[in-house]
Amino acid sequence: MTTPTPHDAFFRENFARPGIARDVLRHVLPPALLAELDLERLTISTDTFVTEALRKVYSDLIYQIPYRDTQLSVYLLFEHKSQPEHWVLLQLLRYIVASGELYRDQNPKAKTLPPIYPLVLYHGQGRWRAPARFHDLIAPLPEALKPYVPQFGYALHDISAKGSTEIKGEVLSRLVQLALRHIYSDQPAERFRELLELMSKVSRDPTALDILESLLRYYVQGTGRLDEPQVRRLLEQTLSGEPLMETFIDRYIAQGKQLGEQRGEAKILLHQIERKFGPPSAAVRERIVQAESDRLLEWSERILEARSLDEVLH
Repeated sequence: MTTPTPHDAFFRENFARPGIARDVLRHVLPPALLAELDLERLTISTDTFVTEALRKVYSDLIYQIPYRDTQLSVYLLFEHKSQPEHWVLLQLLRYIVASGELYRDQNPKAKTLPPIYPLVLYHGQGRWRAPARFHDLIAPLPEALKPYVPQFGYALHDISAKGSTEIKGEVLSRLVQLALRHIYSDQPAERFRELLELMSKVSRDPTALDILESLLRYYVQGTGRLDEPQVRRLLEQTLSGEPLMETFIDRYIAQGKQLGEQRGEAKILLHQIERKFGPPSAAVRERIVQAESDRLLEWSERILEARSLDEVLH
């Protein structure tokens, strides 16, 4: 399993919110399918395929949506892409097969499998040009072999800046999608300001604060061009006035100061390690950067008498 990117983390964190999921799907799924589904009873699996045999098979999200008024469900496989992926159909096929195996294990008496609707959300910089049908990946494919080769496609929700998709829905679901659309903008501060202005329209919604916190992390980590001081200034300029937002801004600024202090402590410790034991490995550097202040202080005291790096970090 690969390490999640800021894009993956933001997508999963927000599309795993039932309210966001329902609102997006109302505007993305075909009307004929929507008429058959009960979105109000949608459930979300955020830890899909976690059995040992399937540990390497991973999808962003799977929604289970009841079909009509029966006990049957449609599984909606929601896959997120921040860059074009030529082999997405092969990836989706692995998910579909793994999902079928998992369903069979969980329902040993079943003789059929639930239907799966593959939906790909894309927000990358280039145009999406991946094959749309599985047969497009097979060459040569003689006519006589077509009945024996799997054939399926996927629905594409292209919200990239170069796409033509109109983003519809309630404020929070539009905000989450617009955040993904604008993450690659060459004017990140301006786009971030626009998102904050949209957020101000629902500033009293408790969910908005959770999404705002997620948005702040995403735009600092995901753009690489928007730092903490800029974010704090934009917050104060755009969202000041509402008591709930004032409290949030104060808390965020305090957290930012604490984080800045920790980064300074980590930088000093890394310098000490390099002087005494030589340049630290990438793994050691990451461990130190992620450490809490108490642990950094403990290591800084140990390094004074330690004879090896292991003695410092044990």
